[in-house]
Amino acid sequence: MNICHIITKLELGGAQLSTFHILSKLAKDQYKVSLITSSQGILKEDIHAVKGIKCRFLPLLHRPINPLFDLIVFFQIYFVCRREKYSVVHTHSSKAGILGRWAARLAGVAVIVHTVHGWSFNDSQKPLSRRLFIFLEKVTAKVTTKIICVSQKDITTGLKHKIAPEEKFKFIKYGIPLSRFRKSADNTAAKRRELGILNDDPIVGMISCLKPQKAPLDYIKAAVKINQERPDLNFLLVGDGALKHACQKFLARSSLNGRFIFTGWRRDVSNILDVIDVVVLTSKWEGMPIALIEALSKGCPVVTTEVGGTSELVKNRVTGYLTRPGAYEETAEKVLEIFKNTDTLQKMKTEAADSIDDSFDVAKMVENIKTLYGRLV
Repeated sequence: MNICHIITKLELGGAQLSTFHILSKLAKDQYKVSLITSSQGILKEDIHAVKGIKCRFLPLLHRPINPLFDLIVFFQIYFVCRREKYSVVHTHSSKAGILGRWAARLAGVAVIVHTVHGWSFNDSQKPLSRRLFIFLEKVTAKVTTKIICVSQKDITTGLKHKIAPEEKFKFIKYGIPLSRFRKSADNTAAKRRELGILNDDPIVGMISCLKPQKAPLDYIKAAVKINQERPDLNFLLVGDGALKHACQKFLARSSLNGRFIFTGWRRDVSNILDVIDVVVLTSKWEGMPIALIEALSKGCPVVTTEVGGTSELVKNRVTGYLTRPGAYEETAEKVLEIFKNTDTLQKMKTEAADSIDDSFDVAKMVENIKTLYGRLV
């Protein structure tokens, strides 16, 4: 089966990691696999290291809308699809999802699959922009064979806005390499020192791309409030992105006494989670955050905004707390609540680890994808 995946950018986000895992497994299972993406992204080296993936990097493929560049990218994808005669084109993310699906359909590709890693429209957008993205999703759904959603909430949202009929949607859970996350770090004390934490106090962490969707400033504001009551807690922010400078500037005016550490992008998230006690996510909108699946699998209670599929993943007051987007004071309050009682913290850790079963394993996700391809082709 000749399959091409198209994604806008290979950064260390949930959509990108999921795509990487799918491509890697398919390549090892003797599928003919291709990838079309931009020429930027930290996962570019990882893709190159996997044998059997034919990569095409398009320098003009960027997230911001640019009519000229987008038209050029559209025709680049179109001509590749015509020449390669793919059995399946599978798109991810908003920009690549729109351009890729139309280019594939006009090139004569019979089966076109799109994964919604969170819809392109959300309540944070201006009304005109939101209506435009809903319209684009509707018309593009007409040339799509199947729409995969990683949360039931996204299917509900798609049906609410009449993006496509119910039979066109398919729910497939995100998968992570569970065997890696279930294995603990050999030396957590050394990991703490490596991260710059020179004490034995508890750690709160957020693992996220630093972009408006994730609202990292809300995490820092919550950390400042938490610190006023619990100055013994440490804070980590694992990730990088457009808002890093704004975050550092805000932090410079705050008094956290060296208790807040930026780590940048890290490849050892599994080991970092071994030293984190509570994970926070302050997103304004989501599909299904892989960072939370990883955290729960490690037995980390989670305090997250109730957006997208987070309520399908986090059991409120059992494996963590759900808060309102933008309500950083509430985030601070719930983190403090977890740390009030050692028994509560330990119980939540156990419940968190038990909540992630084998249905969240990457092998299960890829098996579901392969089954879908086989049925559609």
